[in-house]
Amino acid sequence: MLPRLLAACNLTFLTWGLAWAPAWGQTALQQGERAFEAGNYAEAARLFEAAHKQSPRCDILFFLGMAQYRMKQADAALISFQSAVQCDPKLTFAYLGLGEAYAERGNDDEALAAYTQVLKLEPKNRDALRGAGELYLRGKLFEKAVETIEVLIKLDPANPQAHADLGAAYFGAGNQDAAEAEFQAALRINPNHASAMLGLANIDLRKGQEDQAIAVLQKLVKLVPNAYEPHYLLGTAYNRHSRYQEATAELEAALKLGGNESEIYYHLARAYGGLGRADDRRVALTKFAELTKKSKADAAALREAAKLVEQAKGLVDSGDFTTAALRLETAREIRPSDATILFRLGSLHYDLRRYDLARDYVQEAASLAPSEWLYHYLLGLIEQSAKHWQQARRSLETAVELQPSAAEVHNALGQVALAEGDAKRAVESFQRAVELDPKQQAYRENLKAARLAAVKR
Repeated sequence: MLPRLLAACNLTFLTWGLAWAPAWGQTALQQGERAFEAGNYAEAARLFEAAHKQSPRCDILFFLGMAQYRMKQADAALISFQSAVQCDPKLTFAYLGLGEAYAERGNDDEALAAYTQVLKLEPKNRDALRGAGELYLRGKLFEKAVETIEVLIKLDPANPQAHADLGAAYFGAGNQDAAEAEFQAALRINPNHASAMLGLANIDLRKGQEDQAIAVLQKLVKLVPNAYEPHYLLGTAYNRHSRYQEATAELEAALKLGGNESEIYYHLARAYGGLGRADDRRVALTKFAELTKKSKADAAALREAAKLVEQAKGLVDSGDFTTAALRLETAREIRPSDATILFRLGSLHYDLRRYDLARDYVQEAASLAPSEWLYHYLLGLIEQSAKHWQQARRSLETAVELQPSAAEVHNALGQVALAEGDAKRAVESFQRAVELDPKQQAYRENLKAARLAAVKR
């Protein structure tokens, strides 16, 4: 998915906010907008930070995130976007920023959560509908994709990509007739729409209309020569007509362009067989078998990972943290980029006082989902336990930026401040913790101790 808001937009839309900004806060905002439009994103970020110090407006945090994203500071941008929605849970622009940034880095779960939040606020938000629809398609959640993209098309009936996406969703859901109608609708709007052409050719092959499919695909490989899918489908169509030489050329091209699906090797083996290339056919069939086996093993492994996570939950409830950690270690090997598993592993190792291991896992989780305040909070606690005060303070400050109402984070910041000998800052942090959770006796005792320390100084 190509990010739209983050990569393509200018800041002309910001003027809606400038109109009601306090007079004393306009200058930095206006200068920041001009710097952004001029491509001076570092200066824009500096000015937006200054503007936010002058005025606590939540949308300024979003503007800051935009500037940071343009500077390729994706983690900082995600934190700013999350801070913006934490400040104002109805700020749809910031949720869209989160969605697009996470989708670009391949974190589909976080991206979809952001788009879903936009749609709760604005059910007809086109950007969120488009983004969620693409993610549902990518995750092969075809029924959800159909439901989402149908709403988008009602709002934007002249959008060929929306019709093509809906066709793909219908096709995946098993409704071939509806899929064909949507692909044709896309092509009426744009006769050279590549994904609609590919979808229609796929349906032609399903119907046994190879000549019609070949005509479309021959045109398509010229339109998008670097896409492997048209070459693959054209190769399968040639195979059906026993045009094995041409089939071989197209299927080998699909492999060179990055296709690595088992079906490509299956059809290539058929083409090699038709040409009498027995050795090449055996190699292709071996590769087909390997990929098919791997695909089945991967699916089984994902089911096993989910089972292990559930087992770990039960073990934690029973107090067996060591065995729970072993279960999660195995789950992590299966799903190495699952931030939730990494965080849970870090939490367990923290409870077991294995701080180096805990740090490694939580740092990895935070790199995958930097807008999650709990990850930064736990990292701060880990560094605090290791007496790495400066690192602990940085992580806790990030956590409190993302979740200002978390009393436990303010309390931890106070403890770090005391350890660093800054009693005044400790009093401020403990005071905030008490304000947020006045029933917590430990916070009141910490505040009392910090005030005594401040008086002694």
